[in-house]
Amino acid sequence: MAKGNDGDGDVLGVVTKALRQSTPELRTQLVELVVGVMIDRGDWGSLMFWEGELENAVTEYLRMLNRTEQTVCGHCYNNLGKGLQERLKGRVVVERAMR
Repeated sequence: MAKGNDGDGDVLGVVTKALRQSTPELRTQLVELVVGVMIDRGDWGSLMFWEGELENAVTEYLRMLNRTEQTVCGHCYNNLGKGLQERLKGRVVVERAMR
């Protein structure tokens, strides 16, 4: 993280502002890039930390979505890990594909 006046804080501010104004596709590409760097560097502790944080965020998002009586895309739900699917079973409504 930023230390003193080394400019990292300014960079983080610029990146944060840019991400807030960007497309979901660009934000996804950035996450893929960051995860790739963590893998390349063998930063498994950070990967495990963020895996847990993302799982908690997705769980909370789906719970809030369920309170609004909206459905979750079946494709998105099916891409969740089995553990998260089990935790959410019966708590969210999964949209059925119509053919």
